[in-house]
Amino acid sequence: MDKVTQKKNEKYAKLISAAYELFEKEGVGGVSIDDIVKKAGVAKGTFYLYFKDKVDLVSKLILKKAADYMNFEIEIPEINSDEDLSRCVRGYTDLLVDFLEGNKTLTLLIDKNVHVCVNAMIENREGPVKELYDKILHYFESQGYCVNDISVKMYLYINLIVSSCCNAILRGKPYSLEEVKPHLYDIVTMSIYGVEQYRMNNGEMPKN
Repeated sequence: MDKVTQKKNEKYAKLISAAYELFEKEGVGGVSIDDIVKKAGVAKGTFYLYFKDKVDLVSKLILKKAADYMNFEIEIPEINSDEDLSRCVRGYTDLLVDFLEGNKTLTLLIDKNVHVCVNAMIENREGPVKELYDKILHYFESQGYCVNDISVKMYLYINLIVSSCCNAILRGKPYSLEEVKPHLYDIVTMSIYGVEQYRMNNGEMPKN
């Protein structure tokens, strides 16, 4: 890595770190871009070299924290059958739930910005997150499904997990995480496949 790239990475890391510390104390709404650059010790113009605005920063901050966690926690399997897909969905669901449960400070931030978190996972995918997402899409495409339809369902799937688990972890109501988690697998799988296809995949006859 050359010195210019190293300095750029260091400034980016400083901005992310400064923002996270300020968000912990003041919340996203209570922190301005001026506050962030002051704490990071960089010029305001530097901020816009890396981020379009504060929303973009929050999006990339959440994605970076999630990616840091997933980079050493997740192993991407090959998806060649419905059974592989089911295991993959369960594993990915567990990963997201465990991440949210184990990082409650970040979960507080995500809870107030669920749309930012979900958009980050959809729009700014990288590393293992991107690899897993792409494998799921490619599997469905190989089975003749419309990729755009599956992309929409993946969006709904991620939104469901993030929003319901944030609520369960932080508030414990109307249901605790222990009550919610076992039902996520079926709901998520049905949301992707559709109810009738889900029933057939699980040995049930379609309903007339």
